[in-house]
Amino acid sequence: MKPVTRFISTLAPAMVVLCLLAQHAADARDPRTGTRTLRLGRDSVLVHYAVPDSVGKRPAVLVLHDRFGMHTHVQSVLRVLATVGYRAFALPLLSAQERPILGTPPAALDSADISRVAQAAVELLNEEECTGRIGLLGFDVGAAVAAETLARLPFFKAAVLFYPSGGTATLARLPFSPTPILLCIAYDDIECSINDVGVVREVFIDQGRRLEVQHYKDTKRFFFNPEHEQYSVPAMKAAWKELIRFFNRRL
Repeated sequence: MKPVTRFISTLAPAMVVLCLLAQHAADARDPRTGTRTLRLGRDSVLVHYAVPDSVGKRPAVLVLHDRFGMHTHVQSVLRVLATVGYRAFALPLLSAQERPILGTPPAALDSADISRVAQAAVELLNEEECTGRIGLLGFDVGAAVAAETLARLPFFKAAVLFYPSGGTATLARLPFSPTPILLCIAYDDIECSINDVGVVREVFIDQGRRLEVQHYKDTKRFFFNPEHEQYSVPAMKAAWKELIRFFNRRL
């Protein structure tokens, strides 16, 4: 596929969602997008962002990409979040350097990402344009980084995790977090199976809490990534509505 054609095909799903959500958008104008430097302690990192093109404080959402890295579709996710009223930022993960989007290559969590996410969140929370509330949106290995971060840090007000990598070891970390969590999973995914998620839901029930779970029929693991062969348009549309609803209730 030629680069220009691939870029357009990647943005198209986001534009479909933007149209579907336009009637509920906090700001109908196109968001401001780009890259900027974010301080991480003594270091800094270049992050992608999309923010509403309007005056006023807004909640922030930190996005953690999947095992394929910071591909174009991540910017589409940011644009949708900004269109419905969030200050959205994508942090490049050490756990997932950019690579071709194909199949299911091995993924491993780099523990350094946990402190990077924490430092980035603090920086975003302290910005004048932020309401002081921040959410976390993670995909695959990004969701695994999010799960471990949530288990250690209490200041995220909501988290949406798509098909976390790491199997039961990752899922077992979720009950340690006080943050409200929405888990979006595929119907057919051995790495994050419906049965394993059911076990974790029982732990939440025993704690007197609720783990919100959405699973999508006839889907495989990477159903939300429009550049992957497992991408599913119906599941993507449904998942967008659920995650926006979840964030709107809590941020």
